Amino acid sequence: MNSIVLVGRLGKDPETKQTPNGNTVTTMCIAVDRVGKDKQKETDWIDCTAFAKTGEIISGYCKKGSQVGVVGSLQTRTWKDDNGKNHKFTFVMVDKVELMGKAPEATEQSGDVPFEM
Repeated sequence: MNSIVLVGRLGKDPETKQTPNGNTVTTMCIAVDRVGKDKQKETDWIDCTAFAKTGEIISGYCKKGSQVGVVGSLQTRTWKDDNGKNHKFTFVMVDKVELMGKAPEATEQSGDVPFEM
């Protein structure tokens, strides 16, 4: 089973691009805190990728500092560069995102974000 659930804050604004075949892909990096050595708080920076509507929701409602919950799977991509050197990139492929706290445009009347994707 390959399933991961994370709650954290975006370290920078999400980046959205279109693939050559017209699909939307959004990337983001979230800061996730954990207890490390000597019971001190440590932060892990987790790269995440979301496609289609999920990515559109992230890019439309999230910005640096937004708190999100993500559910997805851990994936790894490997490749060789032009010099023959091997590279490895591990990230979370986001299946579901929950916007936590107030949306950037939220007012006192609108309150918390009323949906998840």
